[in-house]
Amino acid sequence: MKQFFFLLLIFIIIACDQKKQTKVGLQPFDQLSNEVLDSIASAINSKYGFEVYKLPQKGLPEIAFTKVKTPRYRADTLLRFLKRNKPDSINYILGLTQQDISTTKRNPDGTIKKPAYKYKDWGVFGLGYVSGPSSIVSTYRYKKSNQSLFIERVQKICVHELGHNLGLKHCQSGKPCVMQDAAESIKTIDNVDNILCSSCKRKINHH
Repeated sequence: MKQFFFLLLIFIIIACDQKKQTKVGLQPFDQLSNEVLDSIASAINSKYGFEVYKLPQKGLPEIAFTKVKTPRYRADTLLRFLKRNKPDSINYILGLTQQDISTTKRNPDGTIKKPAYKYKDWGVFGLGYVSGPSSIVSTYRYKKSNQSLFIERVQKICVHELGHNLGLKHCQSGKPCVMQDAAESIKTIDNVDNILCSSCKRKINHH
C-alpha cells in the first residue's frame, strides 16, 4: 500500500511538472523551411528549456501594412495581432516573416528619436514585448546570407526577442551576450554569442 501511494505521488509530481512546462509557439507568416523552423526551436529549447511548437502558417494581417518609405509591416501591430491570436495552450508566441518590418524609435521620454523622418518608420530585425506574450522576427535584412550564417542570425534574433518576453531588457554587461542591443547593425548580431550572460540568466530565474 505504501508503495502504491509513493508511486501515485511520483506520478502527480511528474504531471505537475509537465503542466508547468513553458510552451512557445512559432507562428510562420511565410513559407519557411522545416530546417529553419527546427533550428529556431532547437535554439529556444537549448537556451530556455521551453517546449516549442510549430503553428499552422497564416498570412500577414493587412492592418499591419504600411508604406511610409517602402512596403513594410508594422511590428507593433503584429505584436498585438499575435497576442490576440495566441492559443491558450501556449505561453509565448513568436511570429516569423520574410517581409520587412518596422517600428518607431523613441527617446526615453517618448518623443521620436531625431531625425524623425528616419526613425518614425524604422526597419528592424525583430521586436518583442518586455514581459509580454508575443514577439516578431523578420529575416528580410539578412535573407541573402549563406544558409549557415542565415540560421545563426535568425536563431540569435529569436532568442533575443523571446528574452524580452521573459522580462529582459538590453544587456549592459559589456559581454558578448545575445541580449545586447543590435544598435542598428547586423554586425552587432554577428559579434555576440548565442548565449545569455550570467546577469541575464539570473534576471530570468527571478522573473
